[in-house]
Amino acid sequence: MASNSFKISSIKSRVTALTLAIFIIGVWLLSYDISQKLQKDIAKQISEQQLSTTALLANQINNDLVDRQTTLEDLAKRIGQIGLDDQAQLQSFLDDRFVIKRDFNVGASIINFDGNVIASVPSKFQRIGINYRDRAFIATALDKGKPTISEIFIGKVLQNFVFGLAVPIRNSQGKVIGALAGGIDLTKPNFLDKIADNRFGKTGYFLLEDQKTRIIITSTDKRRVLQQQLPPGTNRLVDRHLQGYEESGITTNTFGVEVLASAKRIPIANWVMVVAIPTAEAFAPIKEMQSRIIAIASLLTLILGAIIWWLLWRELSPIFSTIKKLGILARLETHNVLLPETKHGEIGDLIKAFNLLLTALQQREQALEESEFRWKFAIEGTGDGLWDWDIPNNTVYFSKTWKTMLGYSEGDISNNLSEWERLVHPDDLHDTMIAVQEHLDGKTPAYINEHRLLCKNGSYKWILDRGLVVSRDEQGKPLRAIGTHTDITERKQMEEFIRQQALYDPLTKLPNRRLLVDRLGLAMSTSKRTGSHGALLFLDLDNFKPLNDTHGHEAGDLLLIEVANRIRRCLRETDTVARLGGDEFVIVLAQLDIDKNISKQQAEMLAEKIRTELAKTYALELKGENGKVFIIEHHCTASIGVTLFIDERSFINDILKNADDAMYQAKNAGRNRVCFYDSNKKT
Repeated sequence: MASNSFKISSIKSRVTALTLAIFIIGVWLLSYDISQKLQKDIAKQISEQQLSTTALLANQINNDLVDRQTTLEDLAKRIGQIGLDDQAQLQSFLDDRFVIKRDFNVGASIINFDGNVIASVPSKFQRIGINYRDRAFIATALDKGKPTISEIFIGKVLQNFVFGLAVPIRNSQGKVIGALAGGIDLTKPNFLDKIADNRFGKTGYFLLEDQKTRIIITSTDKRRVLQQQLPPGTNRLVDRHLQGYEESGITTNTFGVEVLASAKRIPIANWVMVVAIPTAEAFAPIKEMQSRIIAIASLLTLILGAIIWWLLWRELSPIFSTIKKLGILARLETHNVLLPETKHGEIGDLIKAFNLLLTALQQREQALEESEFRWKFAIEGTGDGLWDWDIPNNTVYFSKTWKTMLGYSEGDISNNLSEWERLVHPDDLHDTMIAVQEHLDGKTPAYINEHRLLCKNGSYKWILDRGLVVSRDEQGKPLRAIGTHTDITERKQMEEFIRQQALYDPLTKLPNRRLLVDRLGLAMSTSKRTGSHGALLFLDLDNFKPLNDTHGHEAGDLLLIEVANRIRRCLRETDTVARLGGDEFVIVLAQLDIDKNISKQQAEMLAEKIRTELAKTYALELKGENGKVFIIEHHCTASIGVTLFIDERSFINDILKNADDAMYQAKNAGRNRVCFYDSNKKT
């Protein structure tokens, strides 16, 4: 019998092979199921994060275009007051506008109603007399009186790819008498270069596309700049993006690389911002995870398969011995002889163990059914922390991963709800408890909330907490809830970084124009509520350009950083200083005195303090070509324009314009001085 125990036809071999096959199939099916679910969840999360990044970039470009359109509208309003009869005066007006150089790298032109250019900067392009009536965006501004942004076209003078912005010029009766147009040459440095200078991930890239012409305006990949996107019908996802669908999807790009691409529209210009990253990089963590699952499953198959084979061979031997005894009894025709359950030996132990197993299985069936949701969550959320809340008893089970994610060991956290509440950041606790209660009351299909939890080292981690009530009594009261939490600290840090990029000047770390407008609006609201005055200071450095020309932009950047630091030291905590660009700074003074004269004195004292501080000598450390550090001394003064405001009846742009006018009054008066806005001395 022993010699035949490993024959294929023997029951021992068949049982062993069948058991091993069932185990292997179960392991691989489980591995495949986990892999597919994780791949789906992670891919969805990556797509959502990428679409969020695309939306932030699209919004930033849209705001940049809105700022430039606003600049043209402000200038057009002043041109309308001058009229279009005196071309020399109009030319002088354009020559003095620094904002044109800042916002439009090929300048701007004043166009009469017939479409002819009557004044233009810079004069080297010689646009005077050229007719632009045939440009659709110029015609729209003239005939319909609407601000318009053009599609991409070849410039008549530059013969390069450009796009333009045009706004109507109206006379005092509101009639359109002409248009003011500004142009941006896409082949020269411009504000869109911020897209080309960045990369998404290691191999991802950005694209800015014109929906109508399908021209790629700018891109991280220099090979694609000013090239036309694939023809309609070639790529379905590209067509959908250019038709205005804001979504993420997988497609193949021009170079045959499969990418995950997300798109968001820029409404003001009918452009599309696209962020794409090769799927090989985007889904690399998924493939690595799948490889590990396969490797672990393979190793477990080999190890446990060998163990099962050996155990079955050893444990089945007593069964065959029992079968032999039963055969002897059968030959003796003692059919009424049964093997007693109390019989000692392998067969008796097997029968007793089998009966005990059935009893245990029956007892545990209900417990296993109740814990089905817990293990389902544990499988689907591999790598996340698991919690299980017994609501009537107010006890919570926290998994080992839940605790170690925050740096705690098993004994550091007790199993009660108050312990969890203690870990939630005080600023997040109120909203978090509301979200929990709304789900317990059945107002939301699931509990999903983002909050911070206290780590053992005293720091906080951002957590995405998700849960579900899985059991209620007959009255609908919740009995049990289970869920997971995921560490999203890195995502939150990335969002904060993007917010900083959107609201702060990268060189000086000061607020940019967008954040300045918010702070100024808040100061105006405070002024209205308290009755106190506020002030706006517009500051421009007097001799900044010679430093750049002589020692390069590195020296200019060092000077701007030091200027920002000196201004900060002069201000109160309630004040705001922002950099608009170049060497222009704006300061908001909030909560001055109720009395206008006293407020003026306060603003003047602070402005003089800043002017005096900025007039002190600067010692700038530069590195030479040989790497040695040398110090240059530079003297730089500032012209400061000041205007007061009292409530929200004034427009923000008017306040900025008044302060700008006052600054130019200071410039015209000899520079290095402070001037208050005087409506009788407009520049």
